[in-house]
Amino acid sequence: MKKTLLCLSSLFLTLFSQAQEFVAFQVNSGFNADVIANGIGLSTSSTTIAVDNANFAFITADFQATAAGTPLATALPINGLINSTATAGLQFQMASYSANNVLRIPTQNESGTLVFANPLRGSRLFLLLTSGSGTATISGTINFSDNTTQALSPSTVPDWFNSSALPVAISGIGRVNLANDVVESPSGNPRLYQMEVAILPSNQSKQISGITITKTSIEEGVLNLFGASAEILPTCPSPTGLSAVTTASGATVSWTAPPSVPSNGYDYYYSLTATAPNNDTEPTGNVASTQTSLTLNDLTIGQLYYFWVRSNCGATDKGVWRPTSFTTGQLTTTHTTGDILTDKTTSTAITVSSNTACPGVMTVNVPAGYQIASVATSYSMQTAADGFMSEQRSILVCNTTGLKEAAITSGAGDTSGTYQYNRSNLTIANGATGAVQFELRAWRTYGTTGCNGIYNRVANNTWKVTITYQAVILGTDEKDAIKFKAYPNPVGDVLTVSGEAVISEIMVYNYLGQKVMQQVGDSKSVDVNTSQLSAGSYLVKARDTDGNQNTLKIVKK
Repeated sequence: MKKTLLCLSSLFLTLFSQAQEFVAFQVNSGFNADVIANGIGLSTSSTTIAVDNANFAFITADFQATAAGTPLATALPINGLINSTATAGLQFQMASYSANNVLRIPTQNESGTLVFANPLRGSRLFLLLTSGSGTATISGTINFSDNTTQALSPSTVPDWFNSSALPVAISGIGRVNLANDVVESPSGNPRLYQMEVAILPSNQSKQISGITITKTSIEEGVLNLFGASAEILPTCPSPTGLSAVTTASGATVSWTAPPSVPSNGYDYYYSLTATAPNNDTEPTGNVASTQTSLTLNDLTIGQLYYFWVRSNCGATDKGVWRPTSFTTGQLTTTHTTGDILTDKTTSTAITVSSNTACPGVMTVNVPAGYQIASVATSYSMQTAADGFMSEQRSILVCNTTGLKEAAITSGAGDTSGTYQYNRSNLTIANGATGAVQFELRAWRTYGTTGCNGIYNRVANNTWKVTITYQAVILGTDEKDAIKFKAYPNPVGDVLTVSGEAVISEIMVYNYLGQKVMQQVGDSKSVDVNTSQLSAGSYLVKARDTDGNQNTLKIVKK
């Protein structure tokens, strides 16, 4: 049975996402300051004000305070074309360095509007911006040619030094002190960031004509907006938002229709490899444009499949392939009853046998006729107050089988933040059927005694348990159940199998149906040495001299 990591789907989407087409907006009006020193001459002769409140401005690659000076190798490019280091293919075009080239907003509740000379239809808007002298928070609207708007969610713009809170479009571009023309080139600084805004599907048929920004923070951070670009809509836009719901041997893949429905419907393609189809790939099939889902049947249980869909607008007009992936025979359950609190402990006191007074508990319902073959889990632990991510501890337990992970998992980083946990191929519930209960135990090594979420907690809706399941290999004959017993269960090194008649044979199978032990019996009670078995679930098949036989489920500790 193939096992898969939870992160495979996201990795697949990252590696094989289709290329986008970006176009930079030309700003017709709205820039109100020049914060970029360029050419030969004092920096104050080619600027009107600083980026920040400390009298520093950006510089270009041709800036020299005097004719005898040396241009800085790391600076803004002379042509003003910024190739994003965060998003392949995304470019921004800065305004003339010899005129106003930024919308600069220093004070709270001050607003400004950029008007674009080349309105465009787009699915995403990207802003090129930064803040000087600390962070700045903003709100605003995206403006369309039909005079409608879309609200810009409140956002934080980082300071132009050291932050990674937003994707960095360009960095290490130098600055100059306007008071004395001293040029600085600190490693990796200063920075221009890019902010992404999704255009609502209902607005994607409209042309983006401009953007209005308001600084909402009272702090001194100065907002600087240098330009914008859009991911433009193709002539045949493809669907988005692919998702899959699986059964044991099938899957239903759904998607969101694009703004313009393709006349020839949707092509789809699926494969056992992650090799993405191209324009010349023969699709697996096609569905009507009125259909936004597809059900696949007769697939291999437990198999990872890669799936793509695209719009078909005509013989020579096809959309890009949009990907997703899924594994049949998988079921994901999410904890939705609130944050899971952490219990205070010390790093030396906690072991795999430790309990917590406030575990998260979740039940996974295995489909009838199937049993668990492996388990994966993921969750986010968030810090608050003075908590550090390195103070986080956790372990997953299956209460149904009595098994738990072999080691405690710890966070990393002596800072606050959110630490993401992903583990797969766990065998703690193998062979379990029906309602299977899992428990996530979480601790912290700092803070007040007892359970709380003040310092560290597992965020609600982030703890997920994904089971890969398979058909039950051997069943239990209920009418013969009383004829045999197997104990103790869970078992350590010795399992005793007893019956009403003399036992002639005992066989032990793993969850794959492979026979791992066989022992001949000659009495009504037989001891089986199980010390060599790995922890997990097993099926014990016993047969007596009267011809009775039965299969019992055991768990090895």
